[in-house]
Amino acid sequence: MDNHSVESKPKAMEVETYFGSGVGIPPVGLQTQEWHLSRVVIGHANNISVLMAGVAGIVWFPLFSYWGRAPVLFWSSLMGLLFTLGCALAPNFHTFYALRAFQTLTQAVGQTIGLAMIKDMFFLHEHARKIGIWYSIFIASPLLGPLIGNFMIAGLGKWRPVFWLVVAWSGNVICLILVFGDESFYNRSSAHLHQQPERGTHLFDRLERVVGIWQIRNHKGGYFPTLSRCCLSIFKVFLKPVIPLSMCVVASTFMWSVGINVSTAILLQSPVHEAGYGFDARSTGFVYFAPVVGVVIGEIFGHFFNDFIATRSARRHGGRFLPEVRLRAVYVGAAIMIPGLILVGQTLEHHLHWAGIVFGWGLVQVGILNISVAMVTYVLDSYPNASGEVSALVNFARVGAGFSVGYFQQAWGEKQGLDVSFGIQAALVAAAMGNVVILQVYGASLRSWAGPVVQH
Repeated sequence: MDNHSVESKPKAMEVETYFGSGVGIPPVGLQTQEWHLSRVVIGHANNISVLMAGVAGIVWFPLFSYWGRAPVLFWSSLMGLLFTLGCALAPNFHTFYALRAFQTLTQAVGQTIGLAMIKDMFFLHEHARKIGIWYSIFIASPLLGPLIGNFMIAGLGKWRPVFWLVVAWSGNVICLILVFGDESFYNRSSAHLHQQPERGTHLFDRLERVVGIWQIRNHKGGYFPTLSRCCLSIFKVFLKPVIPLSMCVVASTFMWSVGINVSTAILLQSPVHEAGYGFDARSTGFVYFAPVVGVVIGEIFGHFFNDFIATRSARRHGGRFLPEVRLRAVYVGAAIMIPGLILVGQTLEHHLHWAGIVFGWGLVQVGILNISVAMVTYVLDSYPNASGEVSALVNFARVGAGFSVGYFQQAWGEKQGLDVSFGIQAALVAAAMGNVVILQVYGASLRSWAGPVVQH
């Protein structure tokens, strides 16, 4: 089924380090005491961290297309380790704020490079399952950070050990890259298909590809695109009508998941007399099991459901497959996510039992995973030659929109009520399905009108 039947020779590894971004949520309370600032001000460090996770793809995309996947992953991870070390040692909030921005900018590369690696190594009929595994990892990672961080703070009473954990994990990621990593890019254009540069099989040969020496050596023959073409290509892909429509769907659905995660510590740990739940760090940590379990359930369901939709459609149409078929799974995800948002809002506003938050948040994560995987697989199937560009743009829409929620969600809920604010969020998710309908009906025509993405 894949028109790129030549599979990439080397093995590559996509390591997701977005865990380091989410881990900054639990320390907010202790940091307010140490630096004598409000929770809102301290929370700005987490908001800028979320924004940098979206910007990372746009910043790094030209380089990992020009230089290669492996060296960008390795060197960005090494820089991320150093910035994380700085966060653990930061003497004041302003230093911490700046280092948090650079920490996520360097450690969030896996969110973009992962899709390109999947495209490099797997056939078309394998994409949905591999994207589901990849997405479940990095959707769960910013949830695992607060989960573990809350337990550490509850036991230690200090926030800096949480970042020392991220330092240790970042070092482990670098070791994994050195042991297992390799360059996954394989130029399948007709000009290079039978003239591939030699890839040595010895350890030193592989490490040359990991650090980028091999890629630099093979730039002369035009095997890798020029840097100017890499920079321009992302704008060319954005101009394809299908892409901004898809970005709108991703942004208007995923942003509320990011908002819940960023605001949870405030929503749950506020005193009871302030209409909060008065949870301590340990109790908040247990609540984070709900979205993690939701991600696991969503992955198990989507792992088979996405392939079922594609296979069933191909059989009905004599083996012909259209990318728009993937969009049917989006409606299922929305049908699960919308009640989850409403349940969370009603529970928080009327101070119902915390079980409503657990079930509602779990439903949101089940739904968002299915929506995200379906949308990403759709745009990749639509423009298979632009996996890097597609990933960078979708990731920017997903996290860039989520970044803004942390700034207005609390004030919105206090002014109109959390039941109203979460209800409007659910309505916006439902409204986003209008774009999905447009893509289903006119997607093929729009792709035909705009033309394909020409390979570098």
